[in-house]
Amino acid sequence: MREISYFSALYDFIKYPISGEEEFGLRNAQLGAIHAIAANDTLEENGNSMIVMPTGSGKTTVLMMAPYILRKSKVLIVTPLTPAKI
Repeated sequence: MREISYFSALYDFIKYPISGEEEFGLRNAQLGAIHAIAANDTLEENGNSMIVMPTGSGKTTVLMMAPYILRKSKVLIVTPLTPAKI
């Protein structure tokens, strides 16, 4: 019997509200990133993903939604302690 993960169990409660003039919701960059994550998972189900978005674009929201969209049982998010220097 397959165990249902926390993220899979709550998948049906995930909404994609689109930000508008009078309503709060996801911005276009966030929607695009979420769809890109889902598309990547269809190609590499057990692969890794790297999310690169500009400052202030809503990375935290995207990363919080990703495990639900992918219905994963485990999630590991790695961030650098110090910013990368180019």
